[in-house]
Amino acid sequence: MTMATKQEIFLEKLAGYLRADKVGKGEILDAVCEVTSCHRKAAVRRFRTLQMMTTTHERRGRNIVYGVVVTAALRELWNMMSRICAERLHDEIPTYVRILKRDHMWQHDDMTTTLLLRMSLGTMKARIAEFENVKKKGGRGTTKPSDLKEIIPVRRGPWKNPPPGMGEIDTVAHCGSTLIGDYCYTVQYTDVSTIWTCLAGQWQKGETATVRSVERIAAHLPFLLRGIDPDSGGEFINWHLEGWCRERNIAMGLMDKKCC
Repeated sequence: MTMATKQEIFLEKLAGYLRADKVGKGEILDAVCEVTSCHRKAAVRRFRTLQMMTTTHERRGRNIVYGVVVTAALRELWNMMSRICAERLHDEIPTYVRILKRDHMWQHDDMTTTLLLRMSLGTMKARIAEFENVKKKGGRGTTKPSDLKEIIPVRRGPWKNPPPGMGEIDTVAHCGSTLIGDYCYTVQYTDVSTIWTCLAGQWQKGETATVRSVERIAAHLPFLLRGIDPDSGGEFINWHLEGWCRERNIAMGLMDKKCC
């Protein structure tokens, strides 16, 4: 577990830890220590450090208005709303807070709630940008360009009413919040004309395994596979898949991301 992940866990539990009584604090410490493998005293010190981050004594510049507790409340709603962007999150927060209060599921005090509802869109965007698992400079992408992409033509411009059997194909990594280790992938084909979608699962993203997945997809389509436009990942742009498509007279072209 990375330090960033541990920090995120402590931040998620901070608001509850600060509100809890002695017994409640002990239960939170037990849970956090079990997940992060931290020593109990180290966990107590971590919570105390995060709590003190809201103190602005001896600090130059503007005072911190939205402290750690408000940030923890924002993170709670952000996770609840499937980690959507700040532009969509900002307008929905009052509705979520109202419903959670109605159902007695909102555990934050009035001051924290008031500050959260008062938070501007700009401040919210800055806070969310610091959260774990937010796309920065492309996010956690698993696609790496292939050295053989010169052999595959690039499709320029949008699709122009192609017949069924022409579609876009890519891979989806089922890796959770980290790219470390081995995990499954889903190869997804979406037909442009009919919006027909076909999926094939595989272990890792090897070239041969990807060819077998595309072969299974082609066999399950209700029409003849005529052409595929993959991204620039090495699982697609390789001699194995290029040869398989060439033998079956299946067109293959790289998607131009600027046009798609």
